Amino acid sequence: MLHGRFAVAVAAALAALGPVSVAEAQQTIGITRAQVPSTASTAQRGRPPVDPPIEDDMAGDVAPAVPRDDPTRDPDEIDILDNQRPGAGHRAVVRDGDLSYPPEPAAPRDGIVDGREPEPVRDGVDPLAVDTRTREDYDAFENPPAGYDPLLFQIEDVDPLADRRIARLARAEPYDPIGIRIGSFVLFPEIEIGGSSYTNVLRSPSADRDVALDARPSGRLVSDWRRHALELRASSVLSFYNRFDSEDDRAYTLEARGRVDITRRTNVQAFATHDVAQESRSAIDANAAGDRATVTTDAIGASFQHRFNRLTVQLRGSVTEYDYSDVDVGGVTQSNADRNYTAYEQAVRATWEFKPTLSAFTEIATNERRFDAPAVSDGISRDSDGERYRVGLAFGSTGQILRGEASIGYGRQRPLDGRLAEVDGLLVDASVSWRMSELTTLLLTARSDIAETTTADSGGVFTRVAGIEVRHSFRRDLIATAGITYTDQDYASVPIQENEWRADLGVEQHISREAMVFGRYRHTAFSSTSPGSSYDADELHVGLRFRR
Repeated sequence: MLHGRFAVAVAAALAALGPVSVAEAQQTIGITRAQVPSTASTAQRGRPPVDPPIEDDMAGDVAPAVPRDDPTRDPDEIDILDNQRPGAGHRAVVRDGDLSYPPEPAAPRDGIVDGREPEPVRDGVDPLAVDTRTREDYDAFENPPAGYDPLLFQIEDVDPLADRRIARLARAEPYDPIGIRIGSFVLFPEIEIGGSSYTNVLRSPSADRDVALDARPSGRLVSDWRRHALELRASSVLSFYNRFDSEDDRAYTLEARGRVDITRRTNVQAFATHDVAQESRSAIDANAAGDRATVTTDAIGASFQHRFNRLTVQLRGSVTEYDYSDVDVGGVTQSNADRNYTAYEQAVRATWEFKPTLSAFTEIATNERRFDAPAVSDGISRDSDGERYRVGLAFGSTGQILRGEASIGYGRQRPLDGRLAEVDGLLVDASVSWRMSELTTLLLTARSDIAETTTADSGGVFTRVAGIEVRHSFRRDLIATAGITYTDQDYASVPIQENEWRADLGVEQHISREAMVFGRYRHTAFSSTSPGSSYDADELHVGLRFRR
């Protein structure tokens, strides 16, 4: 203020000496217009105007150095900090290392409607400091909805625990497939070819070695629509063993999925699957010798989902038919007709969203299992009814740090024939992917259920599987994995207990976006209270993967 009074006094003295221009006066006293206070500039910036400059009052009868009505006056310079402050509807530019990234959206408030329009972009706004895009624009890149996922995973709610987007975050691959566009669809073809070596190919106490050639072709045709969705998928597993033809795989899967968007809050999803595969030697009731049974699985299912506000309700149901082929054991045909059954399942789930990355849910499911024939082992039908009760937390399926869900509950399966005891126990289910850093991800899986068995006097097998896998990138194109899985199988009413430890190691070298070289090693230690059933086995797989 003193500097301003001094400037006015000096300018008045110079004016008294003779005609001097304003610019010359300011140059003489060493100030610029930017240093002269102005009520107009503060009003333009939206701040309340201040009182007239005090020097006008102090000057008395002395005319101001720069009259307010001077038409030659230049506009005041804008404060440089104003160019770095986001206005209404805008935000500060997100920089690498910001602890708030990705930004968490504010929770919606019931009954509050924000009708404000985004503020127009001011001239001179610093683009390195203020992000002037609309919220819809940057959300589409930072946290895209399922319909805009690069792999177009749009139909995932029929079985939330099997959501493929969870495993996708855990894989953290350096390149996403780009697919082949066919009209409004995108085709994602892929094939793995390689060789395998086994130290115990038959998974028996007396180990037999063998090698095999493998091929795993697959393809997905996915719609790229803003509303509704359709997906067709086909995959196959082909293997050719050197010594044991009984272990050859001739498996394939055909699947169709669809989603109809009734409104923005309501949709219906459905799927149909036909799967043919050879039964694993370690499966419940599988033959230890002779041919392996071919298992044909046909399933159809649907779900209805509606979001009220924070509450989402889902109704879903499915029908699955399992058919086991007859097998040849030492020249004798063995029927598996008593293992064929049809399962009907229904479930209702209610989810309350606290925020997009945290929800709580509860689920109740029922099932009916109906067999084609009584078990040959004891002549008792294995028909049963069951219930499943679960409560848990869900972390969303599009986050870049954490995805998935985990739950705990209780399950029970009641045979309709009173000669068999019911099977019940604690359920623990999880599928959680956590990106610990840009280089390391962790995948946690758990699944509990009650499986069927034709073992004499047993009404079912309570199975529990839990696994953890860590994936680390040494370089962008060189990735290693390590994991361990534990499986427990408890047969009801009979003294049979089985458990399995499985350790996995793997390495992937990406040659390009389309090609990858891989190597995988697995050690399996299986133990059982049933005599002559325990074994150890090692597997080594190497090969190439090509995809588009």
